[in-house]
Amino acid sequence: MSDPPPWAMEAARSDLYDVAGDSDLVRGRAWQLVNERAKLAHERHDEFDDPDSGGEG
Repeated sequence: MSDPPPWAMEAARSDLYDVAGDSDLVRGRAWQLVNERAKLAHERHDEFDDPDSGGEG
């Protein structure tokens, strides 16, 4: 399994500062952050494409 992006690892270490030595836990949180960002980007895309919300449809 590959490592999450550096921005996600840094954010996960910050979120889990009290257990930052547990690399598996930090890596898991980092992947969670990556997935949350992807989901948010997808939701934003849907918002802009929704003709009922003023998007192009």
